[in-house]
Amino acid sequence: MGRIIPPGGTVFETKRLIVRAAQVGDVPVYFALWTNPDIMKNMGFPHGLPITREEIAAKIGGQGEAEYGRLLVAELKSTGQVIGECKLYLPNDEGISETDVKLLPRFWGHKYGVEIKQGLVDYLFTNTKCTAVQGTPNVANIASIKMQEAVGAVRIAERVYEFSEDRREGTCPVHHHVYQVFRAVWQQKH
Repeated sequence: MGRIIPPGGTVFETKRLIVRAAQVGDVPVYFALWTNPDIMKNMGFPHGLPITREEIAAKIGGQGEAEYGRLLVAELKSTGQVIGECKLYLPNDEGISETDVKLLPRFWGHKYGVEIKQGLVDYLFTNTKCTAVQGTPNVANIASIKMQEAVGAVRIAERVYEFSEDRREGTCPVHHHVYQVFRAVWQQKH
């Protein structure tokens, strides 16, 4: 399921942004995002993700051609400048699709995250049979919580994720909320 999207190909657009498939030229952006402790502490990596540029290039180069589960970047329509990354996933067996959004710190506070998240929600409800779109913001990440709520998501649970024993070094448990936007709520707005 999904469309064939070449590296750099557009997945969707919003008012101010283009969301497209990552390409090897985006490695510096991913390196800046994934190694930044201010961003990655919310995902359980208080010192940033220990990854090299070469490993990121291999991840980008080794992706499938469909948009789901693929690394996507968000760039400004006005300048082409990449401001962050996002992902969308096909629904699981329960009909729930996941999303992820990360922005470079200099683009925080401009509601780009809400714009990307709304685009992801719209895309998933339009192109899949998912019953809900889920996000799992860290309880300390107020901006991400507000982003979930701004697109109509409601908190349905609170959990703690712990990395497996063999992956625990350099990580910490992630205390997070589970937010979901339900198809019926989305349909009322559209």
